[in-house]
Amino acid sequence: MHRYHIHNEHVISGKFVYGCFVAVREVESIERSRDPVRAFRALGQETRFKILDLVSSKAFSVGELEKQLGVSQSAISQQLKILHEAGLVRLRREGKYTLCSMNHSLLEEVRNLLTMLLDGKHMFSL
Repeated sequence: MHRYHIHNEHVISGKFVYGCFVAVREVESIERSRDPVRAFRALGQETRFKILDLVSSKAFSVGELEKQLGVSQSAISQQLKILHEAGLVRLRREGKYTLCSMNHSLLEEVRNLLTMLLDGKHMFSL
């Protein structure tokens, strides 16, 4: 739902996001950043980061990841679900195996956002 806010005697179209009034262009920017923000959250756990490190060069099956990391299959599956929902990995079935590979395009977007931060550019039109 759009609401209107008077700012410096101008009426701005926008809506409330996280309890703050945000102009429409800022809302669109926040919505575009949703996947990278989710990716940052997913990267905040060591096992998930290790999985990404492994699958960065080639696809691995869940069983191969289990052996490489010394973590149970159920724990690997749980972490893969989070990585997949964040868009960081792609999962595909090959026979009875599920293969996991990295989604390089989303990580490229995350890198671009970090570069913007390092360059002092504002991502949210603030």
